[in-house]
Amino acid sequence: LLQETLMKSVAADPILWKCIQLSLGLALPILIPYLQFGIVYQLWSQHSVTVKREHCQNSCWDTNFKAGYETGAGSYKHVYFNSTWQAGAMWAMTLMVVIGCYESVKYLAQLWMADSVRWRMVILFLSAVYPHYYAFWAMWNYINDDFYSQVTHQLLFTSTELVSTLMVLHLADTGTQAQPVKLLVIIGIAGGHVLAAGWDQFVGNVLLQEGGLHQILRDLGFMLPDLLHIYLPIKELQIYAAKRRIFPAYLISNKMAAATLSTSAAIWLLSAIL
Repeated sequence: LLQETLMKSVAADPILWKCIQLSLGLALPILIPYLQFGIVYQLWSQHSVTVKREHCQNSCWDTNFKAGYETGAGSYKHVYFNSTWQAGAMWAMTLMVVIGCYESVKYLAQLWMADSVRWRMVILFLSAVYPHYYAFWAMWNYINDDFYSQVTHQLLFTSTELVSTLMVLHLADTGTQAQPVKLLVIIGIAGGHVLAAGWDQFVGNVLLQEGGLHQILRDLGFMLPDLLHIYLPIKELQIYAAKRRIFPAYLISNKMAAATLSTSAAIWLLSAIL
């Protein structure tokens, strides 16, 4: 009913649809920081420091962005940045993430309005928001802190997660066939992430309850989406097979199965090495 009402309104006023697209596309990148710093980061509130704005001392700020109007420690600022390549890289990365998020949500909204959205893929996309945002924030802090020893390890998960999400968006259109080889790309990457997480911290932090609350929530935020990225593509594969009246396993050749298992194993081994 909501979809029909919106379609009628959009047909009568295309500008309204542009406004809806803009609002939906911007909602996610705008709301996530409020969720992160306004709610989630309250878990660390006991470590926060009271800021005395009238006694600012900052000898690590080059003051270039003030164009000579202010030098030295200066007065209180909500944001300081230095004129370095690292600051430029952080800015570029932020822009790419925001634009990517905006365009992805807008694309899904267009599919929804066209009544051609595959909802299992939408669920997978939404479940991947936290892992993507965590990866962005981790990389942002690695560059900001000049802490580069973890960059290659993080890039492994970030790059494979991006490949998976691009395939999810590709399959979100019901006009695109959910072919087994495409579904197996998602499954293979998710399987590698599950193996890596289990080998790394998930078992200790969550199952053995050795981690703090923030570590448990973090690891669950990684594991549950990965499990969904295995379960829902399998369900989609079953639907694909049912339409062709074929047993699902018959759709997967030995070569496809080997490639999927190799992908999972490669991600696991690389995560242990890097």
